[in-house]
Amino acid sequence: MSGCLDVAKLRIGTPRLLWLMFMLGSVSLVGCGGSSDFGDQPDSAPAAIHVVDMSYESDRVERYLVSTASLDMSSSIPLRVNVILPTGYDRNPAHRYPVLYALPGTSNTADVWLNNIDTIEMTESLPLIVVIPDGTFDADGGGFYTNWVDQTTSRGVANWETFHTEELVDWIDENFRTIDDRSGRAIVGISQGGFGSMSYAARHPELYGAAASFSGAVDIYYNPICHLGAVTLISAIMTGLNGVQPFAPFGDPVNDADNWQAHDPGSLVSNLAETKVDLYTSTGLPGESDLTDPALAGTVAVEAVLHASNQCFRQAAEAAGIDYGWHSYTVGTHAWNYANRSLADYLPRLMEFFEVGR
Repeated sequence: MSGCLDVAKLRIGTPRLLWLMFMLGSVSLVGCGGSSDFGDQPDSAPAAIHVVDMSYESDRVERYLVSTASLDMSSSIPLRVNVILPTGYDRNPAHRYPVLYALPGTSNTADVWLNNIDTIEMTESLPLIVVIPDGTFDADGGGFYTNWVDQTTSRGVANWETFHTEELVDWIDENFRTIDDRSGRAIVGISQGGFGSMSYAARHPELYGAAASFSGAVDIYYNPICHLGAVTLISAIMTGLNGVQPFAPFGDPVNDADNWQAHDPGSLVSNLAETKVDLYTSTGLPGESDLTDPALAGTVAVEAVLHASNQCFRQAAEAAGIDYGWHSYTVGTHAWNYANRSLADYLPRLMEFFEVGR
């Protein structure tokens, strides 16, 4: 027996049946007219995102592997997109939900928001869809949430911003019951993902009504000292973890200074005047529970550096007269338990925004 299945019309109500059908080899996602696109797409406008594989982890968690022409390497290393649905999503077919996009950091995959941060548990009672895309290829150094200036590296076309802010948003809105405007869309990120969330929100204020950063690199240009730190950090990630030339994402810091500035949340802070902004940061001082962490020296140092980046963004926001939420902790390192602390504080604030606006 063989056939094809429109997975866009199936949800959590049939996970075990779908699993059985896949295991028996009776379902093909590619056998319907030769297309592996997810959902019903008009012939004249094929989907930018192609689903390579999908699975149900639970009644609320759907996992996808996708590829896109915007990221050449995704053809050989598909990208994860994890979707957390509200409890009872299938029982309320007329209801639409706000969406929180959650971005991972350096050397992480989308799975950290499921496995290392208690996102599933914390959102169990919330009428909220959470979308978690990869920002790296299998936990490498990551693309720094931009369309790379250098498209000639071994990675070929590397347009992360196009994937995240255009293709993914459209795909989610087409295939899930979302509130598809900025009043029902927010973005958050951790570490490198915190840069991504704030940069995307500042560059696309029409997309996201709220943006937050957890221990993020939120100033890469505005303050000269933070700019120098960002150049050093990003260069090390590109050469050491990605094996490409140091300035591939944003270009040469001198010759392409305008591009660095054009992606810097601090320099673009005025674009966030109508956005709910929340920054979570710690000084790097370890708590008692951190003292047995074998990676303590690194988590302390990284958090201290990123705390300075947050202070630089704060300087820019104050100068521009932009409102923002400042959640700074004396105790806290670059460790997962502090991400949980941030998320637990942020979610009630976010849901209030979705209910009443800023």
